[in-house]
Amino acid sequence: MAKKKRVKRVAKSRISSKVAKKSVRRVAVKPTRYSPRKIGVVIKNLILFAILSLISWLLYGVSNVGMYENLFLLLAYVLGFVALAFLIVLLVLLLLKLIRK
Repeated sequence: MAKKKRVKRVAKSRISSKVAKKSVRRVAVKPTRYSPRKIGVVIKNLILFAILSLISWLLYGVSNVGMYENLFLLLAYVLGFVALAFLIVLLVLLLLKLIRK
């Protein structure tokens, strides 16, 4: 019969000591500043997505085919939430403008 070879087991403390530790750098975070250009971009996108959402709602009401109704309803919800996100960003930027003064 063949003899079984013994396998050396390494202690866990030895394994963990060999793991390289990563250095963590701290990056300075710049405060968000108010700029008229940012507000202009946010307002344009807010108007765009609000109009697209309204168009989708209108097409949802007009369409008679079930697949199109579901598509337009889903589009209206998604575009509406994106418009809502831009509205929140606009309010935050306006709040930053008021705090800065």
